[in-house]
Amino acid sequence: MEHEKPQSGLYIVPTPIGNLSDITIRSLKILSSVDLIMSEDTRVTKKLTSKYGIKSKIQSFHKFNSKNKIPGIIKKISSNFSIAVTTDSGTPLISDPGADLVKECFENNLSVFSLPGPSAPIASFVLANFQTENFTFRGFFPREKKKIESQLARFNGSDCPEIYFESPKRIIKTLNAILELSGDCKITFVRELTKKHEEIINTNISDLLEKISLKEKILGEITFIIEPIMSKITKLPEEEIIKFGNSLLNKGMNISEVSRLMSKDLSISKRDIYQLLIKNRK
Repeated sequence: MEHEKPQSGLYIVPTPIGNLSDITIRSLKILSSVDLIMSEDTRVTKKLTSKYGIKSKIQSFHKFNSKNKIPGIIKKISSNFSIAVTTDSGTPLISDPGADLVKECFENNLSVFSLPGPSAPIASFVLANFQTENFTFRGFFPREKKKIESQLARFNGSDCPEIYFESPKRIIKTLNAILELSGDCKITFVRELTKKHEEIINTNISDLLEKISLKEKILGEITFIIEPIMSKITKLPEEEIIKFGNSLLNKGMNISEVSRLMSKDLSISKRDIYQLLIKNRK
């Protein structure tokens, strides 16, 4: 595949998130005609270039070597080179390295071109059955306890869904954290998007946990969207929550069971109910 040499500059080229047929015609033209492709993982990119007969030179560009690579890339573009940057899948710079490179290009008055194409957050969001056109993309879900608590505290006061990436090894732990801190909110779970074993589940957190806990092993890339329960939960007076909770406790249920049950039924954070009942135990 050969095309006319493009203008010198940096080309941000999205690549398929699973199905190699999802590459755009323009992206193929650029990849086949630039002087150099900077790739997050050369092995992944070579599968794509091999399929479409692209012969452009490929070099690695990832979070571990990007700082050392940037000066050389800037020098090449300044010398009339055309360079494409790609990620393993989707649009570069979205939870991937490259932002510093783009910044350096602009600071050196070098041209930067952004090509439209595959993006997991957008492709996943349109599968959600939420009644909204707004969303916030947050990248990978945090791992540290304090960051999780801070992130979900802010989410609880938000008015639009949030999109996250997560690994299959951490998804159950993440869902349990959301259930505890943000209640049994609605969720759209997207796994292996565009691939043979694509899975899309629109439900709530507790139901999703039941479903995926039955799997022997969870595999593949995951994107999920959660919707805040909103302020409607505050319309239920604390006195009513306490009264109902104490009535269940008096029937012999323990406080953890009551908190879990009420969290699911009332869509209120399990932790909030637990703390409220502890403070007002009769």
